[in-house]
Amino acid sequence: MSTVAIPSLEDYTKSSWRRGVSLYLDHPFIHAGRWFGYMSRRLWPGRTLRFTDGMGNRYVSMKKNFTSLAVAVLGQRDPDVMLFLRRWVRPGFIVCDVGANIGTYTVPLARLVGPAGRVVSFEPNRSTCACLRQNVRQNTLANVTVLRAAVGEHAGHANLVVTETNFGEVHLAPANRPAGTGGARVVVTTLDAELARLGLPRVDFIKIDVEGYELAALRGAKHTLTANPDIVVQTEIVPAHAARYGFAVAELTAFLASLGLRPHACDEAGNMHAVVTALPAAEADWFWARSPDVFKTRTGHSNGI
Repeated sequence: MSTVAIPSLEDYTKSSWRRGVSLYLDHPFIHAGRWFGYMSRRLWPGRTLRFTDGMGNRYVSMKKNFTSLAVAVLGQRDPDVMLFLRRWVRPGFIVCDVGANIGTYTVPLARLVGPAGRVVSFEPNRSTCACLRQNVRQNTLANVTVLRAAVGEHAGHANLVVTETNFGEVHLAPANRPAGTGGARVVVTTLDAELARLGLPRVDFIKIDVEGYELAALRGAKHTLTANPDIVVQTEIVPAHAARYGFAVAELTAFLASLGLRPHACDEAGNMHAVVTALPAAEADWFWARSPDVFKTRTGHSNGI
């Protein structure tokens, strides 16, 4: 199995542009036009705007959302990851999208798993979840269940911190801290509880992007992680975000290692490799699996391993 270190990312906010640079270089005028079109629509009256991704999926979004800007310009979120997912996700997969935002993972994943599959999406912020629900409806995705809830280690309630300059950075307030501007009290559930309530027979893939709260969310999914030997878990790794909750990447690694899960990462071609560095410099997506054989594609050829 080949190995590669996580690339150093000096600026977290620019990571999507770095990951999409090859797309831009292939079609610079197309992407420049998409950028101007998106920015001009931000000047129109109203609180929301509409755009399509590179596959023709339709979205509505609040105007101040970095995820929406990235998808509107590049045509997809995290191009390297999406390249991998398009080869790997099989029809019939059961998927969880934790921290779904407006659905820029939910919508393409729902297409990939098909009518026999299922996507369960979690988004606690009211306005963001409203956009997510509308995007599921307008793309006629009958295989998506949307839950307006945060995911943590225990069920309960928590305050949201809403960042007005980027609704994609909404996150749960650390203990004993106020919700801040635009914040609200929201329901917190656990993956184990919700998946049991929905009666799903298994889970194949979990994508989780909760602005540093990943460890707590995964602790609340211990049964799910244990009961599904071939599960793959995608986590955003941003040490600065995890630190706000008193978590360290080493703790996340240790917890998942105790369940037999090891980290992997995509290269720019969408091939999966084992992670050989202890800590990413700024931001990365890691994919946790018990065996590299899990990443074999539908054709039976290994996905870069």
